[in-house]
Amino acid sequence: MSYQVEVGVLSSNFARLALMNAAIKPDNRLERLYSILARLGYFIKRGDTYIRTGKLPPDRGDPVVARVVDDIIVPYLLGKSIEHNPALIHSFTYIFQNIRIRMAAEILPWGGLTLVAGFLPCGFSSELSAQAGRDLVIVDDFQDVLDIESERLSLLPVMASPMSSFLAPAVFIALEPSTDIKFIKYKYGNFNTALVCHRNINLKELSGIAEEVIYVYINGVLGELASLVNEALGLGTPPTCDQVVKDVGGQIIHNDEEICIISFRG
Repeated sequence: MSYQVEVGVLSSNFARLALMNAAIKPDNRLERLYSILARLGYFIKRGDTYIRTGKLPPDRGDPVVARVVDDIIVPYLLGKSIEHNPALIHSFTYIFQNIRIRMAAEILPWGGLTLVAGFLPCGFSSELSAQAGRDLVIVDDFQDVLDIESERLSLLPVMASPMSSFLAPAVFIALEPSTDIKFIKYKYGNFNTALVCHRNINLKELSGIAEEVIYVYINGVLGELASLVNEALGLGTPPTCDQVVKDVGGQIIHNDEEICIISFRG
């Protein structure tokens, strides 16, 4: 987990208030956030009580992560309404940039038409073109978030259709405000790769339109934050690698403290 994520969490109003307590029995609804603070070393759990450690929080941190905690996660856990903020949701995807670069540079082979099945939460996009030579179709149901990504991509040179050669530079990027797999297949045909990152998507259905499906699960604190954001946005809970292997099959090709990756072929 990056230091950026830790200092972001600790900069939230929730965390700053929580850390003022020498010991606290938190509201059960906020247990998952207190568990994160414990994993970061700021509390030790004894029974149902969290006891403050001597670890000092940073003076300041990433405001995006802090706002995600305060404006999305805390209201969701408390059963309150959440103000829909597409700019904040899109900005949260920046936190996954190192993971996107790792995938593009170290995991994915070069070239081919790739379906990013769910832009949120990980934000896979132009890194796959720049570093893995991939033509892209990026889909999600959150059109307002895709509109922001479209504005960012408008600064890049793109083509109106996918390149036919794996040796050609990847310059085709399309964004679709739909996760209807049948519609995507009708419009774009089959894909060389379908990529799903920390998202509850029908992987079996994806295997019918892609030669290879790659599923990425985010481990650690960042993964827990991403899961909470997913749930708050109504996207469900992403399956773990073990759940995917049990339900769909495939092979775990990489697993460390940051990410777990499964590959399977249709």
